[in-house]
Amino acid sequence: YNPKNIFNMDETGLLFRALPTSTYVSLEEGSRKKIRGTKVLRAKDRVTLVLCVNATGTCKVAPLIVGTSKNPHCFRDSPCPIPYVNQRNAWVDREVYKGWWLDIFLPAIRKFTKEPVALIMDNCSGHDPTLTDPTGQVEIIFLPPNCTSVYQPLDQGIISTLKTLY
Repeated sequence: YNPKNIFNMDETGLLFRALPTSTYVSLEEGSRKKIRGTKVLRAKDRVTLVLCVNATGTCKVAPLIVGTSKNPHCFRDSPCPIPYVNQRNAWVDREVYKGWWLDIFLPAIRKFTKEPVALIMDNCSGHDPTLTDPTGQVEIIFLPPNCTSVYQPLDQGIISTLKTLY
């Protein structure tokens, strides 16, 4: 496969109300002993982000947000600018995955290229291995169990950078 036709999909949880657990103090601000802090208060409100990009970074599939609320208050006055679905635990189950596959991923691929495409992803139970591309354009490659953090491209800094910038 041409690198522009190799895609990786991964999910990550985003604790959208959590405050940072650490901070940086400049030398000008004094010694660490003078700086006061508080104990970490962890907000547990979360959504799951489904991210997908090709190896060259030239095609970024629209991210999917999976939340728990059917009609979130934050979207009352203006619609969500990216796809949003709800699931009881804000997880990617087979129904959410199928919706992502049919409504987001395949249309994005068809618009991007007519060439064969490889999609690399982990073997999470929510990823239905029986779901395939009816045209045969996309081949799904499942990574072996317990190795995704080593071999999955999105886990090599892309997801952590996104969370840091958020």
